[in-house]
Amino acid sequence: MTYRRYQRAAMAGALLLPAATVGALAHHQYVTGGGFALAAVVLAEAAVREHRQHRSARLECEEARRRAFAGRPAPLAPCCLLARTSHGQAHDHTCTEHSLAAFLAQVETEHREGA
Repeated sequence: MTYRRYQRAAMAGALLLPAATVGALAHHQYVTGGGFALAAVVLAEAAVREHRQHRSARLECEEARRRAFAGRPAPLAPCCLLARTSHGQAHDHTCTEHSLAAFLAQVETEHREGA
């Protein structure tokens, strides 16, 4: 995303051009000073526009993430003790601490049936 990069560049220009405007006016170059002042206003508007676009894109990404999970929160990292001991190999996107309890209960049941 380049919105932030453009916003920062426009803001830097909008902050530096008033100094150029003052310098031009101090040397009685009124047309040049007016041009610098106009450019500062245009760059300030561009910085605001890029900020709005960045915010809009960020909100769209957040909304898409919420729709993708359909109300389910993202898994914890690591999501459970089993994931921690298996270095992330024994869990999936629905894994929670409750899943670990269910897994351990299943292992105990299989162990009792096998013994």
